[in-house]
Amino acid sequence: MEVRLVLTRTELNEYIKEYTGRSLSACMQCGLCTAVCPMSRFMDVHPAALIRLLQVSDVDISKLKAIWVCTSCMTCVDRCPRDVAPGMVIETLRLLALRRGIEPRSYSEMPIDINTPTLLLVSYSRKLTG
Repeated sequence: MEVRLVLTRTELNEYIKEYTGRSLSACMQCGLCTAVCPMSRFMDVHPAALIRLLQVSDVDISKLKAIWVCTSCMTCVDRCPRDVAPGMVIETLRLLALRRGIEPRSYSEMPIDINTPTLLLVSYSRKLTG
């Protein structure tokens, strides 16, 4: 049975504020987070779009692949001019998912080839071990 995690915009904003101390409403959609993200081209929803999605709608976290692709390098956090900290927001979403029993794919399900970034594999291992 597939585990789903649908949270309202208000619930998500409360969790994010509690875990990160940051407010999504500060985001002005400059796109700098996406521009500096080394993994954005592999994400289903890039960082700036994810923040916007969280600002305006209810979200089924179980459907977001981007939270597992993020390598937690936190470059976006360092570069965000409004201190929204997209990387910390993604970490919060990942934590919520893991606490509700939603887990990423196993290594055997990952499409690993010569072009798979090493940082992605290392980060993925860290996520699986907590």
